[in-house]
Amino acid sequence: MKYFWEILMVIGIIAFVGIFLFTNSVMYNGDEEGWSGSDNVGASVILENNNYLPWIDNADYTFVPPSGEIESCLFALQAAFGGLLIGWVFGGWTTERRMKKNNTNQQN
Repeated sequence: MKYFWEILMVIGIIAFVGIFLFTNSVMYNGDEEGWSGSDNVGASVILENNNYLPWIDNADYTFVPPSGEIESCLFALQAAFGGLLIGWVFGGWTTERRMKKNNTNQQN
């Protein structure tokens, strides 16, 4: 098959999107976001415990952006860098495959 990996990738992407949409519809609990996970549950359990005593004060070590816009900007930069890195890897693979294909055609 000429396009086996491409077809397999499209099937994988469609399956991933389908699983995500199904899971998202199952996780949604009316007014509450279902993807909050254990972060909110753990924080509420810790705050309800009267005997809780923090070991370390992380206020000196945690970076908190001055505004939500800066936080969004940092997230967007991280996403852009990740996209560039993934594109660079896939571009390298594609170029390597084309160079091997051209070398075999030139040798024959």
